[in-house]
Amino acid sequence: MASGKGGKKDPITSSKREASDPRSVCKLNQLHRIIRTRTRMRVSQSACVAVAAGLVYLMGEILEGSKAAAEEEGKKKILPKHINLAICKDEELGHVGHDWLIKGGGVKSAVSHDLQSSKRGKQSQEL
Repeated sequence: MASGKGGKKDPITSSKREASDPRSVCKLNQLHRIIRTRTRMRVSQSACVAVAAGLVYLMGEILEGSKAAAEEEGKKKILPKHINLAICKDEELGHVGHDWLIKGGGVKSAVSHDLQSSKRGKQSQEL
């Protein structure tokens, strides 16, 4: 019902984007400009949507892991160290973000989790 609003649509009945839509998280024009300046190539709009979808997936994985790290410590607020822990704990994120520097995230462990678990197993066998 748009009477008395100067032809504007009613915000209740207007269609809204879903949260899973990559365009709702990232600005496609900004992504387009970043890709164009880094690659010095022409970029299609569908390529920007694909990059946005990848970013949404990565952000979801990082936030899920950092939320779990914060809950393990009994905190309700996600801190940079929780994000750093989430990246280090996850094998795939650790492979992608091994050279990322997160300000306030603390020191990343140099030993992988696979090696730590194998060392612990050897120590328990010796005892």
